Amino acid sequence: MRIAAWQSLGGGNSVMDHRRLRRELGILGLPQRFSVGRLAEALARRRGRPLRLRPEPLPPAGLSGGLLITADIDFIAYQRDTTRMHQDHIVCHEFGHLLAGHRPVTVTGPAAARLLAPHIDPAVVERMLGRSCSSESEEREAERIADLLMAHHITEWAARPEWVLPDTAPPELGSLLDTLGPGPA
Repeated sequence: MRIAAWQSLGGGNSVMDHRRLRRELGILGLPQRFSVGRLAEALARRRGRPLRLRPEPLPPAGLSGGLLITADIDFIAYQRDTTRMHQDHIVCHEFGHLLAGHRPVTVTGPAAARLLAPHIDPAVVERMLGRSCSSESEEREAERIADLLMAHHITEWAARPEWVLPDTAPPELGSLLDTLGPGPA
């Protein structure tokens, strides 16, 4: 299991500016304006794996969101107890890491697996995904990408599905997720 605590790619990788972001969004097949849900669908399709967007009651003074990458799915937890616009910004920040090509470091063991539980232990989240575990420059870049997405591309702050499956996902996976239903709110 890989946890998205970011490390620098090194070399001459430049920070993603708005021109580069627009080019990346074009490669994803997105129009000029779109919803967070549509961006999630495009990222799931490109990565060829389900993407789960899950609101969680995270502590107000702590982490507001995080990205977990497993062998089978990408999982984004974000603050449940805030406005829809702020939730979308949090999700766009995590998308920023994916769009910029930041590499996650590997974390194993029971603490990493607990991130998939419905109620995330804040101590685990802070240890695994906290600011001290990530590159400040990559956090700034992800935040800049979120700002650009929200200011120039995101058109609505509407409800979105918890699971986004790529077209290549087996039909039985969708049936299983429908059977399981949404997690506790």
